[in-house]
Amino acid sequence: MKKIDESKLENILEFIKVYQIENGRSPTYREIMKRLNINSLSQVNRYVSLLVDLGKLKKDKQGKIDISYNFNLSQSILAPIVGEVRCGQPIFAQENIESIYQLPTEIFGKENIFLLHARGDSMEGVGIRDGDILVVKKCESAENGDIVVALIDDSATVKTFYKKKDYIVLHPENEKYNDIITKDVKILGIVKKYIHSL
Repeated sequence: MKKIDESKLENILEFIKVYQIENGRSPTYREIMKRLNINSLSQVNRYVSLLVDLGKLKKDKQGKIDISYNFNLSQSILAPIVGEVRCGQPIFAQENIESIYQLPTEIFGKENIFLLHARGDSMEGVGIRDGDILVVKKCESAENGDIVVALIDDSATVKTFYKKKDYIVLHPENEKYNDIITKDVKILGIVKKYIHSL
């Protein structure tokens, strides 16, 4: 019997879950093979079949990976935690999926959201503390006064957004920090809620 690579098995499962969240469908075996640098489609099939045997996935009648298994999407949404973001100075934005949570829609709504760990104290004036989990609506635009996750030169930061005539102001809610003034910024999302750490 061929040896099972537990790390590869876990990576395939996580990739499938994240792909379903982002695309609204399951990846093909070829997409799994390409993304995870697996040698052959037969190897992908073997690992997917093992995940089915373990009860972590289910196939539909056509043999494709069933997106609805274990997910009651009418009452909940899937939200990945994608690393950390510093609330002081920006840090390199790492889109590493740490884990995926199933959240009730009656509390979090049905919008496309992701979660981030907040680091630093520059937003404490609006109640965001170091270690909090930010609930972020994924979008590419914002209105003045929105608290945004913004990407500047491959670094992510959380600040209050203000659009001026010729530039953007990212304002910290702590007088210890200065405004970030820039003409080139990418909005990753708007902070809708935050969950305090214990």
